[in-house]
Amino acid sequence: MLPDHYQALGVRTDASPEEIRAAYLRLMRESHPDARPDDPRAEQRARQANVAWEVLGDSARRAAYDRLRTIRAAGEEVRGDRVSRRRGDATVTTVAYNAERERYRQVVSRASLRFGVGAFAAGLLFLVALG
Repeated sequence: MLPDHYQALGVRTDASPEEIRAAYLRLMRESHPDARPDDPRAEQRARQANVAWEVLGDSARRAAYDRLRTIRAAGEEVRGDRVSRRRGDATVTTVAYNAERERYRQVVSRASLRFGVGAFAAGLLFLVALG
């Protein structure tokens, strides 16, 4: 089951990043284990707030989380990066958007481009040195 990070922080789903940050800081002040050493529920609330902040504090993760919530609300099934939808008599499986995969693809593309440019420059310098 998908945890509701918005509920954990006590904010609306359309909350601004500043509102999310303020709610996280408020929760941590109220329920940090150092502030309430004898309350085991406070420790659990602090852990939930930390997880919610990790997801909602980063715009890319928040967008992916919102997409996943939309998929789950529509009754679709998510397995890894694949989404299965029931359409009539058939089940249609598609690849869901994965922000980490896209970021990795961009990093690899940039590294490949840098390597290619470096190899070209080295070859050109070698030819100039021979000529």
